[in-house]
Amino acid sequence: MLIISLTIIASLFYVLATSYVLSRLFHQQGPSQKLTIILSTVAILAHMLLLVNSVFRADGQDLSIVNVALLTCWVIVISVTTVSLKFPATLLLPVVYGFAALLTMASLFIPHHILLQSIDVDVGLVTHISLSLLAYCILIIATLYGVQFYFIDKRLKRKDLAIVHSHLPPLMVVERQLYQLVNLGTILLTLALLSGFVFLDGMFATQFIHKTILSLVAWCIFAVIALGHMKKGWRGKPVVIAIMVAAFILTLAYFGSRFIQEVILTKF
Repeated sequence: MLIISLTIIASLFYVLATSYVLSRLFHQQGPSQKLTIILSTVAILAHMLLLVNSVFRADGQDLSIVNVALLTCWVIVISVTTVSLKFPATLLLPVVYGFAALLTMASLFIPHHILLQSIDVDVGLVTHISLSLLAYCILIIATLYGVQFYFIDKRLKRKDLAIVHSHLPPLMVVERQLYQLVNLGTILLTLALLSGFVFLDGMFATQFIHKTILSLVAWCIFAVIALGHMKKGWRGKPVVIAIMVAAFILTLAYFGSRFIQEVILTKF
């Protein structure tokens, strides 16, 4: 009952934050930062309590894909909300809050109390998992910046005056932050993969080889984008699309097989 209540509270306040920001999206003064932070903070705290009660159970730790996704989403929400305190992120907030609302509510209907186990503290494994989670979150945020860049660029090319007088950030600022995030995320993903090869024995084992290959493919795309922008000044729509493709491949690597095993196959 507690988990259901926390899920409803988190989803409700994420929806309220999303609706409020969207209603002020093209307003010259933008949404009130104070009200946005109040609504999102309630949602974030409820989301955190939901995670604590979902993961840490009497018979062990539930590390199912749904709980890992909830944790990843929570980190992304906190990161984007924190960034919004200093830099305009009006277009990112409703996307992040809206997705968090859908995910928290969906967690009630997706079977996920499956992988209950005790955690043996292994420095190498913890390092690999932490770097992987951090890299994924930063690269997903970079992808959201790419979506924001594409949206603003498209509206400017249409000479939409509403975008000029809105609270949305300048295009060049978004682009600069986009490539900074891609560079940082690529470095962290590189360290995550290296830590996996150093500390883990089964990176190319049958049950993990698809994750390793997909992660390497995503890493190659991100690395090429980072180097291409740095050395040759690559930018624009093709680069943004490549970032989205790489993020999708990385998501498949992190969550694809577990989603099939834990969600789809459990229904048959």
